[in-house]
Amino acid sequence: MKNWPAAVTAAIIIIVGMLALACPQGNAAQAKASFELLQQVSLRKQQISSPTAETLARMKELGMRTEPLNIQRVFIYLAKPLTTEQSAELKVIGVSPYPESWIPPSGNHPAGFLLADMPVDKLDALAAKDFVIRLDTAEKKSEPQGGG
Repeated sequence: MKNWPAAVTAAIIIIVGMLALACPQGNAAQAKASFELLQQVSLRKQQISSPTAETLARMKELGMRTEPLNIQRVFIYLAKPLTTEQSAELKVIGVSPYPESWIPPSGNHPAGFLLADMPVDKLDALAAKDFVIRLDTAEKKSEPQGGG
């Protein structure tokens, strides 16, 4: 940007700032959370700040729990089982892991996962943990798969 006209540099800075404000979650969440999880957290926040019957109906349509509204059930993907120290780190930020739900890595799946309850305002803090590989929603509508 050193040789660019000042107006171009200013425009780029403004656009980057606008994009940062438009993203409901931070970089860690954007990098590690699935699109579905980001969408569901956004719906929860929307319903908390401006409740509507339409948003509530959309949440139910997606298979989301509506009580408590501020808690999202998630799958936390890890390379190995959660340690006592990691569990304590999660509890400090308000995340309640269920260690007994651990499913180890297998075959083509290099990460295992476990179930946890996460306050919606802690998605970025959870995603920022080094031991967290990926995050996904654990609130989906189950439907039969193919077959016949």
